[in-house]
Amino acid sequence: MAPTSCFTGQVHYLPDAPQAYGAMITRPKAAPAQSRSTDLVQTRTHLRFNNRRVRVTSWQLDAAMKNRGAMVDFLSDALPYISQAATLVIAAAAVIFSHRASKDVGRRELTTKMWEKRTDTYTEILRATQDLDPTRRPTPEGFVTQSEDAPPEDMQLLARDLESEEWKEFTARVDSFASDEVRYLFYLWLASLSGWSWLIMKCVIHYGRDPIKYSEADNELQRSYKATHSVCLELTAQVRAELAFKQRNVRKVSVTGPDKYFGAVTDVEFTRGKQTDLEPLHAAQISTLRRGAET
Repeated sequence: MAPTSCFTGQVHYLPDAPQAYGAMITRPKAAPAQSRSTDLVQTRTHLRFNNRRVRVTSWQLDAAMKNRGAMVDFLSDALPYISQAATLVIAAAAVIFSHRASKDVGRRELTTKMWEKRTDTYTEILRATQDLDPTRRPTPEGFVTQSEDAPPEDMQLLARDLESEEWKEFTARVDSFASDEVRYLFYLWLASLSGWSWLIMKCVIHYGRDPIKYSEADNELQRSYKATHSVCLELTAQVRAELAFKQRNVRKVSVTGPDKYFGAVTDVEFTRGKQTDLEPLHAAQISTLRRGAET
């Protein structure tokens, strides 16, 4: 080493390598057969990171810096494309989410409207069972008394005209909005009401003319009252269950009706089990009582 000062008569030497902040950099001594220029061709550097001593060469450091620069350049060039792709993905996700949300909202609105119409239809069904309740109509003797003072035209047998446009519109709403169970019980109730109409006519015709046939018809009429009432109770229970969002099955049904009278039911019996056949019974609808009719 060259002397740096001659003022005190002491010679000071500089170290082979300075100490850097955060890392200790040392250069190994050259072998006797090597020169200093040969040693500078590939310099080995010892770096200390996180208390670990790592040995790297100068060309490794240079390659790492070049790779880092290439990566930065690549990211800089690809960033606009990545941003556009991310924007497209977000926009597509927003469109899909909006479409699904609109479908869900539309489905809920349609379900709500259908449920409101079903509720209104069920209310009309229960109102009809009250208006057409046979126990609110006159007895055979009462019909005979009314027929004596009635005008020549036909006397109304039921409280509603089942041939009117209003009634046809009502039954169309039943077919559209009622469940299969309620629809089946509703038409079964109409069939029992038709059977009652058949038997009340039979009693009126034989009243005061043939006591034996009148007695037979009256016994059948009493069973018809019970049948109509039992169907009405089953129908009301089914409507109440559905309006309360409860699962309920129609009990097994066995019916009988008069011969040569299509669709009428005079006896109804509900037993344990599930009614599997829910095809509605389209009963014949008798809306007037014709004097002089024969059975």
